[in-house]
Order: sequence, then structure tokens, then C-alpha cells
Amino acid sequence: MSRLKKMIRLFGFSDGLAFYRKTKSGKMGEIRASKWNTSFRLRPKSTDFDTYEHVFVLNQYDIAVNFEPKIIIDGGANIGMSAIYYALRYPNAKIISLEVSQENFELLKYNTRDFKNVRPVCKGVWNESGYLKIVNEGAGENAFMVERVDSPMAGTIPAISLHDVLQEENVEVLDIVKLDIEGAEKMVFASNYEAWLPKTRLLIVELHDRMQPGSSKSLFNAITKYDFNCETKWENLIFYNRNL
Repeated sequence: MSRLKKMIRLFGFSDGLAFYRKTKSGKMGEIRASKWNTSFRLRPKSTDFDTYEHVFVLNQYDIAVNFEPKIIIDGGANIGMSAIYYALRYPNAKIISLEVSQENFELLKYNTRDFKNVRPVCKGVWNESGYLKIVNEGAGENAFMVERVDSPMAGTIPAISLHDVLQEENVEVLDIVKLDIEGAEKMVFASNYEAWLPKTRLLIVELHDRMQPGSSKSLFNAITKYDFNCETKWENLIFYNRNL
């Protein structure tokens, strides 16, 4: 199906045609989505359009579940495309969208403003609380890597563990945990996962060994301790907890 036809199918004729024209001109900016009762912004000369296509054209998060999610962790939320997808698909779920880049975070807040079940949070997913800093500022809008620092300083971002989320939200189970966190998954699965991983129904992870060697080893060392089934879709590994 052509790009124009896909946009018309997703947004309707007028909005789809207007969006298509912006892609041809390269101007991007405000994209009206009347069918969703909102609009969103894509930055020109950035990876934002690629992010939109991965979520809404390639449908990388269109994953079958046999339960109704109540809480979704959107780790590495970027500009909010995955948050919007989950908000549309699961309108009764609480979606906690975590993003480390302040510039991306401002766009995440704007793009999800009309979805009251989305809570944008400017924090990075890690294996413990603390502080992180971005170590590759020029890498592009969807490729920010972080490392832990000992104390807060200019430009640092709070770190949060998924165990922290369980406690803060006062829930027993994390229904969907999606992690696209540019290599930070190596640390997330290196330690302190025992309190949250067996309490996760569905885990979606994009691995980044090219950015952080050892990420896949860390994930599989942790996941094999529990009873998960595994599938793949596009760049994601999908793990279903057989005990939940």
C-alpha cells in the first residue's frame, strides 16, 4: 500500500492528504489527527517521522494480548508515538511514559496532552534510583545513551527502576513493559530485576548490542530464570509470562 493510502486509512482523507503533502515538502510541523481528536508535532530533518512510521505503519507494538492492561510502562517514550498508540488501543490503561531527553520530553508532553491516561515522566529506566547523564548528545533524537553519575548536576536526569514503579503505583503486576532505551537495558537486567520481572505480564524489548555490547547477554541471563515464552516482531523481542 502506498504511503498516501496508508495515511488516508489512518487519518481520513483530508488529514491524511495534508500529512502526505508535508512529508513530500519536508516541512512536517503540526499534524492534524481529527479521528483521534488531537494533533501532534514532528520535527523536520529529524528521526520523528521514522518513529511515527515504526509505530503506526509497521505496527511494531501491535501485539496480541489475552488480558486488558491496567498499567503500561512506556520506557524510552521519545516523542510520544508509542504512548499515543497505547492510549488509543487501551483507553482504560494508565500509561507511564519515561523519556531521558528534555527536548524529546517537551514534545512527548505536547503530543500526548489530549490523552489523559498518559503520564509523561522525564526519567530514565535503570536498575536502581539515582541520576543519569546523556553521553552522546549529538547521536540523534532516538538514540540517546545514558550512564549513571554519583550525584545530580547540570544536565542530569533522575533514574527510576521498575521496582520503583511497582511501589509508587501500588500495583502487584506490570501488565506491559516496553523498553526501547538505547542500551540501558544492559543495566536494567543486570541486577535488581527479581522484584519486578516475574510480575510483568508482557515484556517488549529492543536490544542495542551495537551501542552497548552485552545488552542481549544481560537480558537473557535474567529472563531465563523465569517462565517466559518469546517471540520476535520487527526489532522487538516479546516475552509472555506463562505464570500471569
